[in-house]
Amino acid sequence: MSSDIPLENFLLLSAVLFAIGFYGVLARRSAILILVSVELMLAATSINMVAFAWYIDPDRFTGL
Repeated sequence: MSSDIPLENFLLLSAVLFAIGFYGVLARRSAILILVSVELMLAATSINMVAFAWYIDPDRFTGL
C-alpha cells in the first residue's frame, strides 16, 4: 500500500464489498452463489485487516 492513499479509502472499499456480499447471501437461493457471496465478504474482511495492520505499524508490515 502506498502512503499517499488514506486508510478511509480502504475501509470504504471493504465496506462496499462486504455489503455486496451480504446482499448476495440474503437474496440468492443457489448454494453456489451464496458461497461466492460469503467469499466476497471474507475478501472484504481481509482487506480491512491488512489496511489496519499497515496503518498501525507500517515499518513492521513488510510482507516477508
